[in-house]
Amino acid sequence: MESIERALYYIVDESDDHNKLSKFFNYFLMGLIILSVGEMALETDDSIYIPYKKYFDMFDFFTVMVFSTEYIIRILTAHFADFDYSKHQNRAKSIARYIFSFGGIVDLVSIIPYYLTFTSIDLRVLRSIRLLRFFRVFKIARYNSSIDLIIAVIREKRSELSVVMGLIIIVMIIASFMMYYAEHEYNKEMFSNVLSCFWWSIVTLTTIGYGDVFPVTFIGKIVGSLMAILGIGLVAMPTGIISAGFLEKINEKAKEKEKEKAIQEAKAEKENKVCEISDEKKEKQEEEKKHYCPYCGKRLD
Repeated sequence: MESIERALYYIVDESDDHNKLSKFFNYFLMGLIILSVGEMALETDDSIYIPYKKYFDMFDFFTVMVFSTEYIIRILTAHFADFDYSKHQNRAKSIARYIFSFGGIVDLVSIIPYYLTFTSIDLRVLRSIRLLRFFRVFKIARYNSSIDLIIAVIREKRSELSVVMGLIIIVMIIASFMMYYAEHEYNKEMFSNVLSCFWWSIVTLTTIGYGDVFPVTFIGKIVGSLMAILGIGLVAMPTGIISAGFLEKINEKAKEKEKEKAIQEAKAEKENKVCEISDEKKEKQEEEKKHYCPYCGKRLD
């Protein structure tokens, strides 16, 4: 049983660049997730969904069966993915860690709506629950290294990003109050309260500018102009931080690859030297044999 579970883990969750079977499984699931999300989008168009409902249902059944099988395998092999398993030696604890992890919750939520269709839940509630199928799109994060890179960059730069986001929120709050006091008396419909002003500050600071809320007073226009100018710099700051993080990660990966290449070359060179030494030894042994009689073993001088 242990060997079967290890083999399944090798296919499902082994992060090895040379593991072709695991790579094929990853690409297969990535394709299935993309097709599944596309299927959910097409379901919203009655002109497509109603005539081909049978095929949609068949594909949905196939998708759920694949994802369910994957979920069961991940539960069975959770102890292999748990780095602390060697310490606690408790499979139930490893399984619980997987089930309540972000990936485990996404895996469960992506399949549970299908099984709830066989229960007596109210149809209106069921329709709402079926919307949770879009969580399948989060499953692709497990099989796509670029998404892992984005998450790693955000995690590493979270302190810098939190400072910038805090500054942006403070600027928006100040601008909202200033705009409220500048515009409220003359433009009550658009700036009826601070919350509506906060909406204005968001769309202005992010340089979207829908035009649904705009100032009419001189002071309001000055505040709006300042917000628009600040928005160019403030919104660009998180982008710059994330871009710098990407470059750092890419450089780190490049260095790691160079290091691995250097190690492999050193191993190959060492093996070649060993081969050369063994060849030299063989030649010396052959040379030595020529000085001895092949029958009696005495030295021929």
